Amino acid sequence: MEILAIRPEPPGTPSKRLAIFDAQLTPDIRIFGLKLVETPRGPRVYAPRGGANAVATFAPAFAIELTGAAMAALDGENRGTTDR
Repeated sequence: MEILAIRPEPPGTPSKRLAIFDAQLTPDIRIFGLKLVETPRGPRVYAPRGGANAVATFAPAFAIELTGAAMAALDGENRGTTDR
């Protein structure tokens, strides 16, 4: 898994959304427009929506891994050290 790009929310944004990001999940699958959101239970990743439906869902263990990768990329972005 690789975070291809991450776009943090601007400082002072009232939204609970932390960032929007793109990820290469496997060598064959990329997904764009994932949302990293702060929830009462901690950060969580949401797939983009196609109308009223999510375009993807993730098994709990995979969601935890994806959230960790996104948080690490966001931390690097906030420090100005991400490689692109």
